[in-house]
Amino acid sequence: MRLIKGFLKSYLLDPELIRRREALEKIPIFRSLTSNQLTRVLTMLYHRNYQEGEVIFKEGDIGRALFIIGSGKVGLYRKDKKGHEQELAVLEPGDFFGEMALLEEMPRSARAVAVEPSSLFFLYKSSLDGFIVQRPDIGASILSALAKLLSARLRNISSQIAKADLK
Repeated sequence: MRLIKGFLKSYLLDPELIRRREALEKIPIFRSLTSNQLTRVLTMLYHRNYQEGEVIFKEGDIGRALFIIGSGKVGLYRKDKKGHEQELAVLEPGDFFGEMALLEEMPRSARAVAVEPSSLFFLYKSSLDGFIVQRPDIGASILSALAKLLSARLRNISSQIAKADLK
């Protein structure tokens, strides 16, 4: 038992695990989770470093994961009707993108590129789906928070469209 406690303590104090926890705690869809629930979600996160200019995903790629920026910056770009690339946003540490992939595996609507060397954590939809089967209580909390986030974004977009129509 003492060996297990020692392992768990060193595991929970691992710098990489701490970075992952800090990244998750900043994401609205995980804020309602307890510390124990958050620790369970941490086991599903993957990590990858990207070099400046490296493409994370292309417009049209099938979305299979949510991305969380641990360090660096990521640019999101989309081509307009004339084929010119437009910058949609530059995201920084703590920001996340690709959350629609947690609901359905559909083509990405933009291209994501590392603007500088970046460390990203990602959560695959398949991992979350399996986890929801095992822990429906946590899954329900995550999906409810995701629905609220997407609803707020949709209201914001609708408001922007309405304002543009009034001009």
